[in-house]
Amino acid sequence: MSEIRIGKSEDKEAIQRIYEVVVGSQANHDEARWDRLIERGGLVVATEEGRIVGFGGIDVRAADQVKWLYLLPQHQGAGLGSELLRRLESIGWEAGLDSLRVHSAPGAVNFYRGHGYRLVETTGQMDHDHEGVEMMKERP
Repeated sequence: MSEIRIGKSEDKEAIQRIYEVVVGSQANHDEARWDRLIERGGLVVATEEGRIVGFGGIDVRAADQVKWLYLLPQHQGAGLGSELLRRLESIGWEAGLDSLRVHSAPGAVNFYRGHGYRLVETTGQMDHDHEGVEMMKERP
């Protein structure tokens, strides 16, 4: 059985392992950033039979709010990513945001598009240290 819940400090090690598996050698371990999101209730985990298999993050104070959304490869395509995204969006809407912004990896563009996100015009994009595109979703 799967569950989506708010992340806790003791989840950091599992989250970091998933991040390394999915991102690979480009993984950036910023302990302070993980801690801040956990403190603010912006880190969400997906569990399967009690084991963390994915996570997402949202920082309602940032310009691009949706920070991460990663699942272990064997758990992709089963709807957990959609559940994580819905929970992250709920956090953003409850915080009073009128829109949400994400810097999507090229391979995830269709996933976000399917959830109502649209590409941001090139002139409105921010600089990032990795490949991807900016996407935005307006409050429903």
